[in-house]
Amino acid sequence: MSTANKIFTNTLWQIIIRFFDIVIGIVNIGLITRILGQTQFGFYTTVFVFLQTLMTISDLGLYMTLLNEISTTEDKKEEKKRVDNIFTIRLLASLLIFILAPFLIKIFPYDQAVKNGVIFLAGAFVWQSLISTLTAIFAKYLDMARATLVYVFSKIVYLLPLIYIYLHAGNLNQILFWNSASAFLGLILFLFFFWRHQPLSFAWDFSYWKKVFKISWPLSLGVILNLVYFRADTLILSAYHSAEKVGLYGAAYKVLEVLTTFPHMFMSLVLPIFTAVWVKRDLDRLQTIQQNTFDFFSIINVWVVLIVWLLSKPMMVLLTGQEFAGSGPILNILVLAVAAIFFGTMFTYLVVALGLQKTMVRYYLAAAIIGLLGYFIFIPRYYYWAAAIVTVLVETLICIWAFRLVQKKLTIRLQTSGFWRILAAGALTFVIFWFFRGAEVIISGILASLVYFVWLYLFKVIDREKIRNILNRQVDA
Repeated sequence: MSTANKIFTNTLWQIIIRFFDIVIGIVNIGLITRILGQTQFGFYTTVFVFLQTLMTISDLGLYMTLLNEISTTEDKKEEKKRVDNIFTIRLLASLLIFILAPFLIKIFPYDQAVKNGVIFLAGAFVWQSLISTLTAIFAKYLDMARATLVYVFSKIVYLLPLIYIYLHAGNLNQILFWNSASAFLGLILFLFFFWRHQPLSFAWDFSYWKKVFKISWPLSLGVILNLVYFRADTLILSAYHSAEKVGLYGAAYKVLEVLTTFPHMFMSLVLPIFTAVWVKRDLDRLQTIQQNTFDFFSIINVWVVLIVWLLSKPMMVLLTGQEFAGSGPILNILVLAVAAIFFGTMFTYLVVALGLQKTMVRYYLAAAIIGLLGYFIFIPRYYYWAAAIVTVLVETLICIWAFRLVQKKLTIRLQTSGFWRILAAGALTFVIFWFFRGAEVIISGILASLVYFVWLYLFKVIDREKIRNILNRQVDA
Protein backbone atom coordinates (compact mmCIF):
# COMPACT_ATOMS: atom_id res chain seq x y z
CA MET A 1 0.00 0.00 0.00
CA SER A 2 1.35 3.46 -0.89
CA THR A 3 2.13 6.00 1.80
CA ALA A 4 -0.70 8.20 0.58
CA ASN A 5 -3.14 5.32 0.88
CA LYS A 6 -1.81 4.44 4.34
CA ILE A 7 -2.30 7.99 5.57
CA PHE A 8 -5.77 8.16 4.03
CA THR A 9 -6.81 4.74 5.40
CA ASN A 10 -5.36 5.41 8.83
CA THR A 11 -6.97 8.82 9.02
CA LEU A 12 -10.32 7.37 7.90
CA TRP A 13 -10.20 4.72 10.61
CA GLN A 14 -9.20 7.32 13.17
CA ILE A 15 -12.10 9.53 12.16
CA ILE A 16 -14.52 6.61 12.51
CA ILE A 17 -13.09 5.54 15.88
CA ARG A 18 -12.75 9.15 16.98
CA PHE A 19 -16.41 9.69 16.19
CA PHE A 20 -17.39 7.00 18.70
CA ASP A 21 -14.79 8.36 21.12
CA ILE A 22 -16.37 11.82 20.93
CA VAL A 23 -19.90 10.46 21.27
CA ILE A 24 -19.02 8.43 24.36
CA GLY A 25 -17.00 11.33 25.77
CA ILE A 26 -19.99 13.63 25.29
CA VAL A 27 -22.25 11.16 27.13
CA ASN A 28 -19.68 10.97 29.93
CA ILE A 29 -19.36 14.72 30.32
CA GLY A 30 -23.15 15.04 30.13
CA LEU A 31 -23.49 12.64 33.05
CA ILE A 32 -20.77 14.42 35.01
CA THR A 33 -22.32 17.88 34.60
CA ARG A 34 -25.74 16.54 35.57
CA ILE A 35 -24.33 14.76 38.63
CA LEU A 36 -22.29 17.73 39.84
CA GLY A 37 -24.10 20.91 38.75
CA GLN A 38 -22.33 24.23 38.16
CA THR A 39 -20.51 24.60 41.48
CA GLN A 40 -19.18 21.04 41.78
CA PHE A 41 -18.32 20.99 38.08
CA GLY A 42 -16.32 24.16 38.73
CA PHE A 43 -14.33 22.20 41.34
CA TYR A 44 -13.98 19.33 38.85
CA THR A 45 -12.62 21.73 36.20
CA THR A 46 -10.13 23.26 38.64
CA VAL A 47 -8.80 19.82 39.67
CA PHE A 48 -8.34 18.88 36.02
CA VAL A 49 -6.59 22.09 35.08
CA PHE A 50 -4.29 22.01 38.11
CA LEU A 51 -3.11 18.46 37.39
CA GLN A 52 -2.94 19.09 33.66
CA THR A 53 -0.71 22.08 34.38
CA LEU A 54 1.69 20.06 36.53
CA MET A 55 1.79 17.14 34.11
CA THR A 56 2.41 19.43 31.16
CA ILE A 57 5.34 21.00 32.98
CA SER A 58 6.78 17.49 33.39
CA ASP A 59 6.11 16.66 29.74
CA LEU A 60 9.64 17.77 28.73
CA GLY A 61 8.61 17.77 25.06
CA LEU A 62 9.15 13.99 25.04
CA TYR A 63 6.35 13.02 22.64
CA MET A 64 7.60 15.30 19.87
CA THR A 65 11.20 14.35 20.63
CA LEU A 66 10.44 10.63 20.46
CA LEU A 67 8.43 11.03 17.25
CA ASN A 68 11.26 12.94 15.62
CA GLU A 69 13.93 10.54 16.94
CA ILE A 70 12.28 7.36 15.67
CA SER A 71 11.39 9.01 12.34
CA THR A 72 15.09 9.39 11.53
CA THR A 73 16.10 5.73 11.92
CA GLU A 74 15.03 2.47 10.32
CA ASP A 75 17.27 0.34 12.57
CA LYS A 76 14.97 -1.58 14.94
CA LYS A 77 17.65 -1.96 17.61
CA GLU A 78 18.40 1.76 17.59
CA GLU A 79 14.69 2.52 17.59
CA LYS A 80 14.15 0.34 20.67
CA LYS A 81 17.01 2.06 22.47
CA ARG A 82 15.46 5.48 21.84
CA VAL A 83 11.96 4.36 22.82
CA ASP A 84 13.05 2.63 26.04
CA ASN A 85 15.16 5.54 27.26
CA ILE A 86 12.52 8.17 26.57
CA PHE A 87 9.87 5.94 28.18
CA THR A 88 12.01 5.71 31.33
CA ILE A 89 12.45 9.49 31.48
CA ARG A 90 8.71 9.98 30.98
CA LEU A 91 7.78 7.54 33.76
CA LEU A 92 10.15 9.10 36.29
CA ALA A 93 8.93 12.63 35.53
CA SER A 94 5.27 11.57 35.82
CA LEU A 95 5.80 9.73 39.10
CA LEU A 96 7.50 12.80 40.54
CA ILE A 97 4.42 14.90 39.76
CA PHE A 98 2.16 12.16 41.15
CA ILE A 99 3.99 12.37 44.48
CA LEU A 100 4.21 16.16 44.63
CA ALA A 101 0.71 17.11 43.43
CA PRO A 102 -1.19 16.50 46.74
CA PHE A 103 1.35 18.69 48.57
CA LEU A 104 1.53 21.47 45.97
CA ILE A 105 -2.26 21.92 45.85
CA LYS A 106 -2.21 22.88 49.56
CA ILE A 107 -0.33 26.07 48.68
CA PHE A 108 -3.30 27.42 46.74
CA PRO A 109 -6.47 28.90 48.31
CA TYR A 110 -8.81 26.38 46.70
CA ASP A 111 -11.83 24.76 48.30
CA GLN A 112 -11.10 21.56 50.21
CA ALA A 113 -13.07 19.62 47.58
CA VAL A 114 -10.45 20.61 44.99
CA LYS A 115 -7.55 19.61 47.26
CA ASN A 116 -9.12 16.20 47.95
CA GLY A 117 -9.96 15.73 44.28
CA VAL A 118 -6.31 16.00 43.25
CA ILE A 119 -5.52 12.85 45.22
CA PHE A 120 -8.21 10.84 43.44
CA LEU A 121 -7.39 12.05 39.91
CA ALA A 122 -3.58 12.22 39.89
CA GLY A 123 -3.23 8.62 38.72
CA ALA A 124 -5.23 9.29 35.55
CA PHE A 125 -2.67 11.86 34.40
CA VAL A 126 0.27 9.52 35.08
CA TRP A 127 -1.22 6.72 32.96
CA GLN A 128 -2.27 9.18 30.26
CA SER A 129 1.20 10.73 30.11
CA LEU A 130 2.75 7.33 29.32
CA ILE A 131 0.18 6.66 26.61
CA SER A 132 0.57 10.07 24.99
CA THR A 133 4.39 9.80 24.80
CA LEU A 134 4.53 6.22 23.52
CA THR A 135 1.87 6.94 20.91
CA ALA A 136 4.76 8.20 18.75
CA ILE A 137 5.54 4.60 17.72
CA PHE A 138 2.02 4.20 16.34
CA ALA A 139 2.38 7.45 14.43
CA LYS A 140 5.59 6.29 12.77
CA TYR A 141 4.04 3.03 11.58
CA LEU A 142 0.74 4.71 10.57
CA ASP A 143 -1.09 2.59 13.15
CA MET A 144 -2.77 5.42 15.04
CA ALA A 145 -6.17 3.75 14.78
CA ARG A 146 -5.13 1.30 17.53
CA ALA A 147 -3.93 4.14 19.77
CA THR A 148 -7.21 5.98 19.19
CA LEU A 149 -9.10 2.80 20.07
CA VAL A 150 -7.52 2.91 23.53
CA TYR A 151 -9.24 6.22 24.25
CA VAL A 152 -12.60 4.75 23.21
CA PHE A 153 -12.03 1.75 25.45
CA SER A 154 -11.16 3.96 28.42
CA LYS A 155 -14.25 6.09 27.93
CA ILE A 156 -16.52 3.02 27.69
CA VAL A 157 -15.02 1.62 30.90
CA TYR A 158 -15.52 5.03 32.54
CA LEU A 159 -19.12 5.26 31.32
CA LEU A 160 -20.29 2.25 33.33
CA PRO A 161 -19.44 3.58 36.83
CA LEU A 162 -20.66 7.05 35.78
CA ILE A 163 -24.10 5.61 35.05
CA TYR A 164 -24.11 3.94 38.47
CA ILE A 165 -22.99 7.19 40.18
CA TYR A 166 -25.67 9.13 38.29
CA LEU A 167 -28.41 6.72 39.36
CA HIS A 168 -27.24 6.65 42.99
CA ALA A 169 -26.42 10.36 43.47
CA GLY A 170 -22.67 9.87 43.79
CA ASN A 171 -20.07 12.53 44.48
CA LEU A 172 -17.04 14.27 42.94
CA ASN A 173 -14.42 11.98 44.46
CA GLN A 174 -16.12 8.87 43.05
CA ILE A 175 -16.12 10.42 39.58
CA LEU A 176 -12.42 11.29 39.82
CA PHE A 177 -11.43 7.87 41.20
CA TRP A 178 -13.12 6.00 38.37
CA ASN A 179 -11.48 8.31 35.87
CA SER A 180 -8.11 7.17 37.19
CA ALA A 181 -9.16 3.52 37.21
CA SER A 182 -10.42 3.58 33.62
CA ALA A 183 -7.23 5.35 32.48
CA PHE A 184 -5.17 2.56 34.06
CA LEU A 185 -7.15 -0.12 32.21
CA GLY A 186 -6.64 1.91 29.02
CA LEU A 187 -2.88 1.82 29.65
CA ILE A 188 -2.99 -2.00 29.91
CA LEU A 189 -4.71 -2.25 26.51
CA PHE A 190 -2.30 0.31 25.05
CA LEU A 191 0.74 -1.71 26.14
CA PHE A 192 -0.78 -4.84 24.59
CA PHE A 193 -1.02 -3.01 21.26
CA PHE A 194 2.42 -1.46 21.74
CA TRP A 195 4.15 -4.82 22.16
CA ARG A 196 2.90 -5.80 18.71
CA HIS A 197 5.49 -3.32 17.37
CA GLN A 198 8.28 -3.94 19.89
CA PRO A 199 8.85 -4.97 23.52
CA LEU A 200 9.21 -2.23 26.10
CA SER A 201 11.70 -2.04 28.95
CA PHE A 202 13.56 0.43 31.14
CA ALA A 203 16.82 1.90 29.84
CA TRP A 204 19.43 4.01 31.59
CA ASP A 205 21.72 5.28 28.84
CA PHE A 206 22.56 8.61 30.45
CA SER A 207 24.64 9.78 27.50
CA TYR A 208 21.53 9.40 25.34
CA TRP A 209 19.42 11.11 28.02
CA LYS A 210 21.75 14.09 27.68
CA LYS A 211 21.10 14.15 23.94
CA VAL A 212 17.35 13.86 24.53
CA PHE A 213 17.33 16.81 26.92
CA LYS A 214 19.38 18.84 24.47
CA ILE A 215 16.79 18.17 21.78
CA SER A 216 13.73 18.43 23.99
CA TRP A 217 14.39 21.50 26.12
CA PRO A 218 13.14 23.97 23.49
CA LEU A 219 10.06 21.78 22.99
CA SER A 220 9.58 21.48 26.76
CA LEU A 221 9.89 25.22 27.23
CA GLY A 222 7.50 25.73 24.35
CA VAL A 223 4.99 23.32 25.90
CA ILE A 224 5.22 25.09 29.27
CA LEU A 225 4.79 28.52 27.69
CA ASN A 226 1.93 27.13 25.62
CA LEU A 227 0.37 25.93 28.84
CA VAL A 228 0.61 29.41 30.34
CA TYR A 229 -1.63 30.95 27.72
CA PHE A 230 -3.76 27.84 27.10
CA ARG A 231 -4.71 26.84 30.66
CA ALA A 232 -3.81 29.76 32.92
CA ASP A 233 -7.16 31.32 32.02
CA THR A 234 -9.09 28.72 34.03
CA LEU A 235 -6.73 28.89 37.01
CA ILE A 236 -6.92 32.69 37.11
CA LEU A 237 -10.69 32.60 36.60
CA SER A 238 -11.03 30.21 39.55
CA ALA A 239 -8.93 32.54 41.71
CA TYR A 240 -11.09 35.62 41.06
CA HIS A 241 -14.60 34.26 40.50
CA SER A 242 -17.08 31.70 41.79
CA ALA A 243 -17.03 28.00 41.02
CA GLU A 244 -20.30 28.52 39.06
CA LYS A 245 -18.53 30.79 36.55
CA VAL A 246 -15.64 28.33 36.34
CA GLY A 247 -18.18 25.57 35.68
CA LEU A 248 -19.80 27.45 32.78
CA TYR A 249 -16.42 28.22 31.22
CA GLY A 250 -15.17 24.69 31.89
CA ALA A 251 -18.15 23.13 30.10
CA ALA A 252 -17.51 25.19 26.95
CA TYR A 253 -13.78 24.50 27.24
CA LYS A 254 -14.41 20.75 27.31
CA VAL A 255 -15.86 21.05 23.80
CA LEU A 256 -12.73 22.93 22.69
CA GLU A 257 -10.50 20.19 24.14
CA VAL A 258 -12.41 17.47 22.30
CA LEU A 259 -12.20 19.30 18.97
CA THR A 260 -8.51 20.16 19.22
CA THR A 261 -7.39 16.55 19.66
CA PHE A 262 -8.00 15.94 15.94
CA PRO A 263 -5.27 18.18 14.45
CA HIS A 264 -2.66 16.61 16.75
CA MET A 265 -3.84 13.16 15.74
CA PHE A 266 -3.62 14.00 12.04
CA MET A 267 -0.30 15.83 12.23
CA SER A 268 1.23 12.90 14.13
CA LEU A 269 0.72 10.92 10.93
CA VAL A 270 2.02 13.65 8.66
CA LEU A 271 5.13 14.60 10.66
CA PRO A 272 7.21 11.42 10.01
CA ILE A 273 6.47 11.70 6.28
CA PHE A 274 7.23 15.40 6.20
CA THR A 275 10.49 14.86 8.13
CA ALA A 276 11.64 12.12 5.74
CA VAL A 277 10.83 14.28 2.70
CA TRP A 278 12.54 17.32 4.23
CA VAL A 279 15.73 15.29 4.73
CA LYS A 280 15.63 14.57 0.96
CA ARG A 281 14.92 18.28 0.25
CA ASP A 282 12.05 17.31 -2.04
CA LEU A 283 10.35 20.72 -2.14
CA ASP A 284 7.60 19.59 -4.53
CA ARG A 285 6.49 16.90 -2.08
CA LEU A 286 6.74 19.36 0.80
CA GLN A 287 4.53 21.80 -1.08
CA THR A 288 1.96 19.08 -1.75
CA ILE A 289 1.88 17.86 1.85
CA GLN A 290 1.59 21.37 3.26
CA GLN A 291 -1.08 22.46 0.77
CA ASN A 292 -3.24 19.35 1.18
CA THR A 293 -3.09 19.62 4.99
CA PHE A 294 -4.01 23.31 4.84
CA ASP A 295 -6.97 22.64 2.54
CA PHE A 296 -8.19 19.74 4.69
CA PHE A 297 -7.95 21.75 7.91
CA SER A 298 -9.75 24.67 6.21
CA ILE A 299 -12.72 22.42 5.37
CA ILE A 300 -12.91 21.06 8.94
CA ASN A 301 -12.44 24.48 10.54
CA VAL A 302 -15.20 26.25 8.63
CA TRP A 303 -17.53 23.31 9.24
CA VAL A 304 -16.92 23.38 13.02
CA VAL A 305 -17.38 27.17 13.28
CA LEU A 306 -20.54 26.96 11.16
CA ILE A 307 -22.21 24.32 13.34
CA VAL A 308 -21.22 25.97 16.62
CA TRP A 309 -22.40 29.43 15.61
CA LEU A 310 -25.74 28.03 14.48
CA LEU A 311 -26.36 25.69 17.40
CA SER A 312 -24.11 26.53 20.37
CA LYS A 313 -26.78 27.11 23.04
CA PRO A 314 -29.05 24.13 22.26
CA MET A 315 -25.90 22.07 21.72
CA MET A 316 -24.61 22.84 25.22
CA VAL A 317 -28.07 22.17 26.73
CA LEU A 318 -28.17 18.81 24.95
CA LEU A 319 -24.62 17.91 25.98
CA THR A 320 -24.46 19.19 29.55
CA GLY A 321 -27.99 20.04 30.69
CA GLN A 322 -30.14 23.16 31.00
CA GLU A 323 -28.03 24.45 33.89
CA PHE A 324 -25.15 25.01 31.44
CA ALA A 325 -27.10 26.87 28.73
CA GLY A 326 -24.97 29.93 29.53
CA SER A 327 -21.94 28.08 28.14
CA GLY A 328 -23.30 28.44 24.58
CA PRO A 329 -22.26 32.09 24.04
CA ILE A 330 -18.84 31.31 25.56
CA LEU A 331 -18.41 28.47 23.07
CA ASN A 332 -19.19 30.88 20.21
CA ILE A 333 -15.99 32.73 21.09
CA LEU A 334 -13.85 29.71 21.96
CA VAL A 335 -14.61 28.03 18.63
CA LEU A 336 -12.49 30.73 16.96
CA ALA A 337 -9.61 29.52 19.12
CA VAL A 338 -10.32 26.02 17.79
CA ALA A 339 -9.80 27.29 14.24
CA ALA A 340 -6.53 28.99 15.20
CA ILE A 341 -5.33 25.85 17.03
CA PHE A 342 -5.99 23.68 13.96
CA PHE A 343 -3.76 25.79 11.73
CA GLY A 344 -1.34 26.52 14.56
CA THR A 345 -0.88 22.79 15.17
CA MET A 346 -0.12 22.25 11.49
CA PHE A 347 2.61 24.89 11.46
CA THR A 348 4.11 24.10 14.89
CA TYR A 349 4.52 20.44 13.90
CA LEU A 350 6.28 21.57 10.74
CA VAL A 351 8.47 23.83 12.88
CA VAL A 352 9.69 20.67 14.67
CA ALA A 353 10.24 18.81 11.39
CA LEU A 354 12.35 21.71 10.11
CA GLY A 355 14.38 21.89 13.34
CA LEU A 356 13.19 25.41 14.19
CA GLN A 357 11.86 24.71 17.67
CA LYS A 358 14.53 26.84 19.37
CA THR A 359 13.55 29.84 17.26
CA MET A 360 9.88 29.23 18.02
CA VAL A 361 10.48 29.51 21.78
CA ARG A 362 10.69 33.31 21.58
CA TYR A 363 7.20 33.39 20.08
CA TYR A 364 5.82 31.08 22.75
CA LEU A 365 7.34 33.42 25.35
CA ALA A 366 5.74 36.47 23.73
CA ALA A 367 2.36 34.70 23.60
CA ALA A 368 2.66 33.66 27.26
CA ILE A 369 3.41 37.22 28.35
CA ILE A 370 0.55 38.67 26.28
CA GLY A 371 -1.80 35.96 27.54
CA LEU A 372 -0.94 36.40 31.21
CA LEU A 373 -1.23 40.17 31.00
CA GLY A 374 -4.59 39.85 29.28
CA TYR A 375 -5.88 37.31 31.80
CA PHE A 376 -4.80 39.25 34.90
CA ILE A 377 -6.00 42.61 33.56
CA PHE A 378 -9.37 41.59 32.14
CA ILE A 379 -10.56 38.39 33.89
CA PRO A 380 -11.21 40.10 37.27
CA ARG A 381 -13.66 42.46 35.55
CA TYR A 382 -15.01 40.50 32.60
CA TYR A 383 -14.58 36.90 33.94
CA TYR A 384 -15.08 34.16 31.30
CA TRP A 385 -15.64 36.59 28.40
CA ALA A 386 -12.11 37.92 28.89
CA ALA A 387 -10.71 34.40 29.28
CA ALA A 388 -12.26 33.30 25.98
CA ILE A 389 -11.28 36.40 23.98
CA VAL A 390 -7.67 36.45 25.18
CA THR A 391 -7.42 32.71 24.42
CA VAL A 392 -8.49 33.40 20.83
CA LEU A 393 -5.97 36.24 20.56
CA VAL A 394 -2.93 34.29 21.73
CA GLU A 395 -3.78 31.17 19.71
CA THR A 396 -4.09 33.34 16.61
CA LEU A 397 -0.73 34.97 17.28
CA ILE A 398 0.96 31.57 17.67
CA CYS A 399 -0.58 30.41 14.39
CA ILE A 400 0.64 33.51 12.53
CA TRP A 401 4.15 33.38 13.99
CA ALA A 402 4.58 29.64 13.29
CA PHE A 403 3.26 30.12 9.74
CA ARG A 404 5.76 32.91 9.03
CA LEU A 405 8.62 30.86 10.45
CA VAL A 406 7.78 27.81 8.33
CA GLN A 407 7.24 29.79 5.15
CA LYS A 408 10.53 31.64 5.58
CA LYS A 409 12.42 28.34 5.89
CA LEU A 410 10.65 26.48 3.09
CA THR A 411 10.36 29.36 0.61
CA ILE A 412 7.17 27.75 -0.71
CA ARG A 413 3.79 29.41 -0.62
CA LEU A 414 0.30 28.21 0.23
CA GLN A 415 -2.43 28.67 -2.37
CA THR A 416 -5.47 30.32 -0.76
CA SER A 417 -7.99 30.15 -3.62
CA GLY A 418 -9.49 26.97 -2.16
CA PHE A 419 -9.76 28.56 1.28
CA TRP A 420 -11.92 31.43 -0.02
CA ARG A 421 -14.25 28.96 -1.75
CA ILE A 422 -14.50 26.97 1.48
CA LEU A 423 -15.29 30.17 3.38
CA ALA A 424 -17.98 31.06 0.82
CA ALA A 425 -19.56 27.60 1.22
CA GLY A 426 -19.68 28.08 4.99
CA ALA A 427 -21.11 31.61 4.73
CA LEU A 428 -23.88 30.55 2.33
CA THR A 429 -24.82 27.62 4.55
CA PHE A 430 -24.86 29.89 7.62
CA VAL A 431 -27.22 32.37 5.92
CA ILE A 432 -29.56 29.58 4.77
CA PHE A 433 -29.83 27.97 8.21
CA TRP A 434 -29.74 31.09 10.39
CA PHE A 435 -33.51 31.41 10.22
CA PHE A 436 -34.01 27.72 11.16
CA ARG A 437 -31.50 27.60 14.02
CA GLY A 438 -34.31 27.08 16.56
CA ALA A 439 -35.13 23.68 15.07
CA GLU A 440 -34.17 20.36 16.67
CA VAL A 441 -30.40 20.53 17.20
CA ILE A 442 -29.34 17.12 15.79
CA ILE A 443 -31.48 17.41 12.65
CA SER A 444 -30.32 21.00 12.09
CA GLY A 445 -26.69 19.98 12.47
CA ILE A 446 -26.99 17.12 10.00
CA LEU A 447 -28.85 19.18 7.41
CA ALA A 448 -26.46 22.13 7.71
CA SER A 449 -23.49 19.77 7.30
CA LEU A 450 -25.00 18.18 4.18
CA VAL A 451 -25.69 21.58 2.60
CA TYR A 452 -22.15 22.75 3.43
CA PHE A 453 -20.55 19.77 1.71
CA VAL A 454 -22.86 20.16 -1.29
CA TRP A 455 -21.59 23.73 -1.65
CA LEU A 456 -18.01 22.45 -1.42
CA TYR A 457 -18.75 20.05 -4.26
CA LEU A 458 -20.42 22.73 -6.38
CA PHE A 459 -17.48 25.09 -5.79
CA LYS A 460 -15.10 22.26 -6.80
CA VAL A 461 -13.31 22.28 -3.48
CA ILE A 462 -13.89 18.54 -3.38
CA ASP A 463 -14.60 16.55 -6.53
CA ARG A 464 -14.37 13.03 -7.90
CA GLU A 465 -10.90 13.57 -9.33
CA LYS A 466 -9.44 14.68 -6.00
CA ILE A 467 -11.04 11.74 -4.21
CA ARG A 468 -9.69 9.40 -6.89
CA ASN A 469 -6.21 10.89 -6.43
CA ILE A 470 -6.33 10.30 -2.70
CA LEU A 471 -7.28 6.69 -3.22
CA ASN A 472 -4.98 5.83 -6.12
CA ARG A 473 -1.96 8.14 -6.09
CA GLN A 474 1.35 6.39 -5.47
CA VAL A 475 3.70 8.33 -3.22
CA ASP A 476 7.23 7.22 -2.44
CA ALA A 477 7.99 7.68 1.22
